[in-house]
Amino acid sequence: MTVLDQLVDELRAERGPIRTSDLARRIGVSEPALEGMIGVLTSKGVLSASSDSIQGEAIACSGVACATTCVGLDACPFIANVPDTYTLIVGLAPGPSRSVDQ
Repeated sequence: MTVLDQLVDELRAERGPIRTSDLARRIGVSEPALEGMIGVLTSKGVLSASSDSIQGEAIACSGVACATTCVGLDACPFIANVPDTYTLIVGLAPGPSRSVDQ
């Protein structure tokens, strides 16, 4: 079984959101390596990137909280980075007899 197969198995077992740091620890790789594996699985069609238009982008407050005292996007305490999200394509995800590397 390859590390990519282990990754898919972990995602299948989780059945919900999981932090990349936790996932990387579970399969024994660094987070940058995990990001590369996610890219490979996405290109193979095993994972699908979220179609959410705000994925990975900064979200600012509506301006109501700060009104005329806005400090700008760089210093705003109401900014949050939305993490990228992916969906496991169950029908295409390899099972015990199929490897991701095939």
